[in-house]
Amino acid sequence: MKKSLIALAALAATSAFAQSTVTIWGIADAAYANYSQGGVSRSFMTTSGNASSQLGFKGTEDLGGGMSASFWLEAQLNNDTGAGGGFNSTNTVFPGGTTGTNTSPTNNSNGGLFFNRRSTIDLAGSFGAIRMGRDYTPSFWNHTVFDPFGTLGAGAGSNITLAGKINTLTAARTNNGFSYLYGIAPNGGSHALGSTGVYAQVTYALAENLSNSATGAAGQYQGARAGYANGPLNVAVAYSESNATIGTATKYKETNIAGSYDLGVVNLMAMAGTNDVSTAAMSKQTYYRIAAKIPMGAGYIPVSFNTVSYNDAAKSGADQFAIGYVYNLSKRTALYGTYSAISNKNGGTYTFLGGNGGGASGLPATSANGTGYDIGLRTSF
Repeated sequence: MKKSLIALAALAATSAFAQSTVTIWGIADAAYANYSQGGVSRSFMTTSGNASSQLGFKGTEDLGGGMSASFWLEAQLNNDTGAGGGFNSTNTVFPGGTTGTNTSPTNNSNGGLFFNRRSTIDLAGSFGAIRMGRDYTPSFWNHTVFDPFGTLGAGAGSNITLAGKINTLTAARTNNGFSYLYGIAPNGGSHALGSTGVYAQVTYALAENLSNSATGAAGQYQGARAGYANGPLNVAVAYSESNATIGTATKYKETNIAGSYDLGVVNLMAMAGTNDVSTAAMSKQTYYRIAAKIPMGAGYIPVSFNTVSYNDAAKSGADQFAIGYVYNLSKRTALYGTYSAISNKNGGTYTFLGGNGGGASGLPATSANGTGYDIGLRTSF
């Protein structure tokens, strides 16, 4: 009797999954990391040095007539401690762990699982797709798609390109977002990897504040990204405006353009952009990147050079050079190592941020130069 019940339950579960094409996936990435800067150093186990540790659930239902409905729930995992990563009602986790008011590696005090990496529902058809929920911002995608280190680990270009005069509330993701996507597969990512032709994303995120609120519309975001991908070429431009700093009317603007061209023997990448803030003595920073992925044996060599500068009198800023190697043990598993050096200039105070909310360096702000490396293992299912 028990065996019959188990068989029926398994059959019912299989039928339900088949109808909605539900996929469960995950990534586990752990590394030994060491960062040194200004006479202070730290050695620790970090997560997501090569790929963001995560657990996800997604599904798509065919509605007929070329229409589909989809969901995507993706949670952060800090596999160094076993805790899930998350946020509370006032702080939003940003790569490296920085938040609106908290710079600890994570702001999840109970270790529970939050779908803070992505939590969306889509309605897609020949017109494109309408998406609602927490998702990546259009202005963030160029930072990670055209970075051979993918905004992760010691070599992440975002150590300096997404630090300083940026809105930490919406630099990578937005809550309460409404997006229109074109040229992207239903329930797909917004980076259009593997797509052919024109692609675009337009996002508006609500602050959800009271109309008479004294805190302002912190977290409100509007941005767009458009690009073209065909064969070896992929290029995109993005723009955004957002509100931050509760209690003030601080406005942030970001503009960036980036692209890549795969020559076979090397995939070349480049990026340029600016971050503007409406209320600051040093109101604008400009950044540039040149980078490459070089196939080598069973893996590849990522290498990049990033530079950033303010519009202050001293032209403060920083340069970052990074190089590494990723060795694929299989289609799902890889060993990797990265070395990175940050050179602060004219009073700049940039450091290593890490990624996935669990890899912050923990080093104090300083104008000294710094070095960092990580050696890790990444696997997926």
